[in-house]
Amino acid sequence: MKKFLIICFLSLGFLFAITQDDFRWLMDTEQFYLIEKYSPSWQKWLEGAKEELSLLLEYSQRAKKPELELKCNETLALKYNQLENAIRWVNVADKLQLDNQLIEEMYKKFNQVFTNPEDKTTLDYYFGKITQDDFLEQILQLRGYNQIIEDIARSWIDEISSEYSDSLSLAMINRFEHHFPLSQWTQATYFYKLYHYLSLGQYDMMHKCIQEEGYRSAEFLYISALYTLSPDYRRNQELSTNRLILNQAIYMLDSALKDYSSDKGIRIVYDIYTPEQLRNRLLLTRVKAEYYSLLADFNLFGDEENLCALINEPNDAYIQLLKDISVIHFDNNDRGELAELHYWQGKIKALHNKNSYLQQAAKEYTTALVYGSPRKKYESSCLHDLELIKNKLNIDKELYTWLREIMNYDGAIFEEYPFPDKHYSRIAIGDYDNDSYNDLLFDGHSLWHNDSGKGFSDVSDTMNVANLSANGALWADFNRDGYLDFVTISHHSEGLGESLMKNQEGLRFVKVNERSGDIDDHYPTEGAAWIDIDGAGYPSLYCANYEQWQIRSGYPDFFWYNDHSYFKDESVKRGFRTPEYADNPGLAGRGVAPADFDNDGKQEILVTNYRLNRNFCWDQKDSIFVDVAALYGLAGHYKNGYYGHSIGADWGDFDNDGDLDLFVANLAHPRFIEISDISQLLKNDGIGYKVIESDTLWFWQFTDITKLAGISYDECHSDPLWLDVDNDGYLDLFITSIYENERSYLYKNNGDGTFTDITFLSGTRVYNGWGNATSDLDRNGLTDLVVASGSGDKILFNKTQTNNNFLYIKPVWKDDKIILIDNPAKFSQFPASPAYGTRVKIILEDADGKQKTLIRELASAKGTTSQNAQELHFGLANAKILSIERVNYAKDKN
Repeated sequence: MKKFLIICFLSLGFLFAITQDDFRWLMDTEQFYLIEKYSPSWQKWLEGAKEELSLLLEYSQRAKKPELELKCNETLALKYNQLENAIRWVNVADKLQLDNQLIEEMYKKFNQVFTNPEDKTTLDYYFGKITQDDFLEQILQLRGYNQIIEDIARSWIDEISSEYSDSLSLAMINRFEHHFPLSQWTQATYFYKLYHYLSLGQYDMMHKCIQEEGYRSAEFLYISALYTLSPDYRRNQELSTNRLILNQAIYMLDSALKDYSSDKGIRIVYDIYTPEQLRNRLLLTRVKAEYYSLLADFNLFGDEENLCALINEPNDAYIQLLKDISVIHFDNNDRGELAELHYWQGKIKALHNKNSYLQQAAKEYTTALVYGSPRKKYESSCLHDLELIKNKLNIDKELYTWLREIMNYDGAIFEEYPFPDKHYSRIAIGDYDNDSYNDLLFDGHSLWHNDSGKGFSDVSDTMNVANLSANGALWADFNRDGYLDFVTISHHSEGLGESLMKNQEGLRFVKVNERSGDIDDHYPTEGAAWIDIDGAGYPSLYCANYEQWQIRSGYPDFFWYNDHSYFKDESVKRGFRTPEYADNPGLAGRGVAPADFDNDGKQEILVTNYRLNRNFCWDQKDSIFVDVAALYGLAGHYKNGYYGHSIGADWGDFDNDGDLDLFVANLAHPRFIEISDISQLLKNDGIGYKVIESDTLWFWQFTDITKLAGISYDECHSDPLWLDVDNDGYLDLFITSIYENERSYLYKNNGDGTFTDITFLSGTRVYNGWGNATSDLDRNGLTDLVVASGSGDKILFNKTQTNNNFLYIKPVWKDDKIILIDNPAKFSQFPASPAYGTRVKIILEDADGKQKTLIRELASAKGTTSQNAQELHFGLANAKILSIERVNYAKDKN
């Protein structure tokens, strides 16, 4: 009987077989228990096709099953001649501390399969048969490299690319070229070598290098032409050779156009170009050479300041130049290509002294500014030339007014308030003295009082916050006394870190950690948010901890439960340390963005993690929180063990369909682009389910529509913000980008699922931005923008000319109930006790009788610990309000 039951059980296991697609879905959503349930159906894959084995290998890595990983690598290496898997086998064997005899036996098996010199050399090195010096020496004897050797070469390139010292970098390049003379990455060392020679002013060395190496391939020819066109390089040669050098550059580019492969991509340093992209890059660079050749007639090199209206009558060369640039096309502006193209169209047309050409040049320059580019490449030159053109055309208008007219722009407009030259990183907006005007708290220690919308006064000292060891803060009435308190975050590790700052009736703030619970965890905290998990008006605190560079890769997060104004560490009790990846050491947390995206009346807690780590999404199940990020597609995309450099996120119903959508900002440097996520706009598609044999799994669905929506790639995206800048009822999107000369974005919501970049024309371009937040600071009905920046903080007042109406609602706690105040003039008459998690729905009717529903939800934080005012802003367009209601759920206690 027992034997019969065993046979039945095994038969049942084989009866429920899963497909590769189902296996992939279960793996991506980390439903590992179901994969194990169906193990009888995939065990046969261990002897199956390469695709099946590769799936099992990834599963073994993600589910941390080293024995299975070892077996998969062995089979892939021996059966399918995969050298990479042989190397992985060695690494896993070391972790499992396998017997040396077993390792030696496997080495012999691999040697019978991998017989070419480069593979045998690689095996010898990873199996410890030769030293690193011997390995590098043997590489010199090879006639070609395998992918493992190329990956090692790339790791050297990564170090070269991040070395700022010219002399040190050149020494590293020489070492690379000695050890890896046949590498595909020599094009990168060639690029960096010319870069550093040019930086040092070693023009003779640069010239020699180009003559000796510059003709090796299409990649080298293109790089040679780029540096040959440098005005500094050409100016430091004899004047008579300028045109010869330019002719040489044109010859190089023509040769590259003939030599490059039209059926595969090509890599220039880290960027991979399609054949069509490379063709257009080569053509544009050739146009630049032709432009410089025109200037050579005037003994000019192209970097002079007043290259405007030089040509009276166009000659054949000028006419050909206009034709040549007219056929160049780029599909997007991800690398700044469209900005570059319009910039050069402007430069060419600006050479002509006819007004019609100058007007065309002005439009091209303005278009280049609208697109923008990485590293602020063209802005200064465009603005300089536009001033010249404006004067030549006798335009008697302010520059930006004229440019908006050129582009027929009638959208949102912001004006900068003359704020002192401060360089903070985070901003929290809140009305600490309850006078109906929202105040500004930068970095948790710089408090600026809003003087009735007319200006701001520094009250940091008088309010007792100036000496706090803080790098950010968030407002909340954590003790329900009707006054707005705040919490600071900090990197301080010796008892001066996170602080609970109690509001003394608007007169000053005092630290109350000793009597309200010491929330200082002594870890570097970067992200935080208040979440009212009980719906009782006492918000608890989630703190996301970061890393300590080269000391510790991450730290566990903390959850401080607010028990009627006393805070207790319930990180373990509530389940936040249950996943093994959340502790020992933890991950590098950057931001916390709470939102009730599944419409169950409880805010989920999205935590954005850095250093190519996964994100968390904590969903409250009774008193316990469970990470559903993988199941819901919010963890990021798994790529060889990596996810993304997520920094900040923000939630908002941009498509007005009644649920909250998400934008996640990811830092995505080109050298990591193969393994890291770029920023994502994720449309909330509601609940879905998947049936796999006898199991039905329910999950929340998000669809990545970033490209379809018109959001450009930027490697330095940092902190997003949803806001309605023109009161049309559609949430627009603002995004900062970190690092000097990296630009922010303001995308106007077109109302059809797409967005238009209006940053430059709206006056919201900020460089080196980080935290940001919004509020109607001057109570004119338009929401304003505050941006913290290492290059100077910006307060941008919204001066948009519009007849659209608006509504501001402030949800607060009063007498154990949530009330909605819809008149800012009356805000000060009620307790300053934000009701975080409150969702408000309004129903509108337009002039045609068509109804529309808008929702807004009060969140305590977004991005990387920045905070909007504790108000809900509704743009109404020209519609009338039919109803206003707080969305009630069955779980509500009120």
